[in-house]
Amino acid sequence: MSYSFIKPRKKEIIDTISKMWLAFIAVVVIILFGFDLLIKLKVHSLKNQTKNYIAKAQQANNISKALQKKIVFLTKEKSVAEEIYAQNSILKESIKNLFDLVPDQITLKKVIMKKDSLTLYGISPSKDTFNFLLGSPLKSIFQSSNTIFYLNSDGWYRFVSSNKIINEEDRL
Repeated sequence: MSYSFIKPRKKEIIDTISKMWLAFIAVVVIILFGFDLLIKLKVHSLKNQTKNYIAKAQQANNISKALQKKIVFLTKEKSVAEEIYAQNSILKESIKNLFDLVPDQITLKKVIMKKDSLTLYGISPSKDTFNFLLGSPLKSIFQSSNTIFYLNSDGWYRFVSSNKIINEEDRL
């Protein structure tokens, strides 16, 4: 005997709409895990890039410091070179003036120039020629001027003239 007017059907545990909802939830979860994985990969990539940029920045900073040291060193060298060039120019001008000062009758054999002294070795026809033509200008330039003469066998005089500029520190 049958108590129902319809034929019994098989009843599913999960109906079609629930299956659709579960499939939709599964797809959303998979998509969210995919986005999470993608974000983690991007974060890891950005961390690596950040480390690389920090390393490059430190390297650039070290190079910059080394270049700054080189700039300071080269600036000092430049000032020293300029000072030497100025001293050489002054020395060149002084030597030119010295040789312009020496008359044709007097022959110089050796010249020793120091910062505050001048020593001349040479030959003169007579003591008076030296004293009038070269001794007087030297005495007007230097505070201390001393000349020693030696008579040669040919009648000319060898001389050694020591001339000094006396600084205030040397006087005390």
